[in-house]
Amino acid sequence: MSAVNAVGLVVVVGLVIFVVAALLFPERF
Repeated sequence: MSAVNAVGLVVVVGLVIFVVAALLFPERF
């Protein structure tokens, strides 16, 4: 796995976690 793919994967996972957290805890965002 190249560094670009690793960074892209981390960004995608981070965005998914943020979206799920925003949906579960809307009062915090």
